[in-house]
Amino acid sequence: MLQIEILKKHTGFVWGIILLVLLHSSSVLHAQEVITINSPLFDFSVSKGKSLLVFEDTTNALTLNDIIENPPFNNQVNGPNNITGFYWIKLSLQNTTANDLEVIAEGFRSINSQLYQVLENGEIFTARYGSFQKKSGLNPGDSRAHVSFILKKGVTHDIYFRVHGRAFKGNFMDSKTFRTKKTQAQVQDLLFFGACLIFVIYSLIQFGVYRYTPYLWLAMFALGMGMYAFSVQNYFVDWILPNAPKTGLNFTMPWSQFGHLGMLLLAISFLELKRKFPFWHKVFIGLIILTVLRTTIGVVLTAVYQNYGLMTDMSIKLLMIDIALFHVMLFALWKKVEKSRKVFLVGLIIFGLTLILASLTWKYIFVSKSVVLLYTSSLGSLAQVLIFSIAIGIRMRQHEKEKNLALKKLNIVLHEQNKKIENEVAERTREIEDQKIVLQERNERIETLFKEIHHRVKNNLQLISSLLNMQQEWSGTEDSAKAIEESRSRVVAMSMIHQFLYRTDDIATIDFRDYVIELAEKINSIQTEKIEYHLSVDFDCHPNFDLDTSISLGLILNELLTNSYKHAISKNHYLEILLKLQLRKDGMFNLTCQDNGYPMPHTFEQMTKKGFGLKLASRLTKQLHGSLSYSYNSGNTFTIVFADEKKRMTLVD
Repeated sequence: MLQIEILKKHTGFVWGIILLVLLHSSSVLHAQEVITINSPLFDFSVSKGKSLLVFEDTTNALTLNDIIENPPFNNQVNGPNNITGFYWIKLSLQNTTANDLEVIAEGFRSINSQLYQVLENGEIFTARYGSFQKKSGLNPGDSRAHVSFILKKGVTHDIYFRVHGRAFKGNFMDSKTFRTKKTQAQVQDLLFFGACLIFVIYSLIQFGVYRYTPYLWLAMFALGMGMYAFSVQNYFVDWILPNAPKTGLNFTMPWSQFGHLGMLLLAISFLELKRKFPFWHKVFIGLIILTVLRTTIGVVLTAVYQNYGLMTDMSIKLLMIDIALFHVMLFALWKKVEKSRKVFLVGLIIFGLTLILASLTWKYIFVSKSVVLLYTSSLGSLAQVLIFSIAIGIRMRQHEKEKNLALKKLNIVLHEQNKKIENEVAERTREIEDQKIVLQERNERIETLFKEIHHRVKNNLQLISSLLNMQQEWSGTEDSAKAIEESRSRVVAMSMIHQFLYRTDDIATIDFRDYVIELAEKINSIQTEKIEYHLSVDFDCHPNFDLDTSISLGLILNELLTNSYKHAISKNHYLEILLKLQLRKDGMFNLTCQDNGYPMPHTFEQMTKKGFGLKLASRLTKQLHGSLSYSYNSGNTFTIVFADEKKRMTLVD
């Protein structure tokens, strides 16, 4: 009973104690836990909870002073939890080591973020980061993906993050651990980019060697996937557009779609869809149009609205159409294609499985989405490129085997054809040799016959010349004797032509220079009145004229030389004759016969009408498509313009 009374007497005091305990418990419930760092090497993650407090600034108007003076944090996210909202994040870090520590913070990634650290003296340390931050706006040593700050030894610091975008998990590590991880990541990236570059170069070399179009599309696919990873890992912006990150980030999706377009073109070309499967060719043309449309929408979402999450969701959902069609095509064509194309179809399915894995991870697994997309797409792309290369390699080997088989068959056919041709050539050669022997014998007989004919003609003409000589001795008058002498001279001129043809190997042409020299001597020998003469020959060429041309020229020269003897200088009985031959530029010949005799008693026109010799010479010149002219200048000069047989044929044509 005493105890009950004492309890009743002190009831007010007890309730006061209980209230203080409850109040203390409540304050403990809402107090933020301090994260202690007790080692110079550390690497930990912090998620939303007691040590990481989050508050959504729905007005986007609060400043750091507002947050410090009136902390709005608790263990729950205040606000509508908008994926593109503005958030304030707070955590407290205590350095219990013996030295100051450099802390590297990753995570809380967004398009535009800022870190605030409350220092001991009340000052605020600030560092900017985020996808849209220019390099010039970052602190030295920081990047758009991480920031660094100093934790003084033995001091607790409040760290605040203002992020644009819902990101409630951050990673913290010391600088040494960060550099080690960064180096490892860069080595991995370098290996991946190197593999992509090797595939691109390999494909282009193969295309240059074989001119096989699928290699070109394979290079396009490998380049697009490699550049997509290059952009996602921020190398594209950091190296090429460090102060224009918004522009650089807009290339991320187009690079991936560029590679996807290369894969579609590769499928069309390698599977020969247009020729073998027209329906699937139309389907892939539609997928190409869808890729262009998807790229256009993605660029608008990123360049205009900066909504990368919506762009990624849209791309993944639309790519499911491609994946579904790839699976349908696999079952539709599997039994209709050979081994290399089956391997290629497996590569298309791997693309689908890779994208599905990336999509599921993006939606349901709480890890860095960019890392998931990077490694799933990168490893999947490398596997695809490798499988596509294997498929093309198998196809090339099959093509090589088919080509070798065809070449082997062709070689057999060619060998048989060559053997047949060799036999035919040998038989034909024998026939030609036999015909050649026959023709040679015939030509020899003909040549012998021609020479015999020329010999007989020459003998007959000499016989006629002898008869004329006898007739000249028995002629009754001086005029008849001269007429017989002129006729005999003409016969001698023709006889000499046949004599030249008989005694030379060439029965078609004669050496005109030798002929005119011998002709002049012959004419001098048959003259009744002997006089001394001197013949000069000046030819600028050494022609061999045909029979018709030689006979006509021989008769013409016979008349002219005979005429020179008639009008020779009787006082001294000395005659000078100059024969000059020139080949003109138009292909005609000029033959000049010049002497030192007295002029003709009549004009040239009268002589060609009255005298038989000059009339004959004029007509013969016309037969040679030429002309005969005369002039006197201290001697008689006759100029004969004529054409040889070759030139006469062109004039007739």
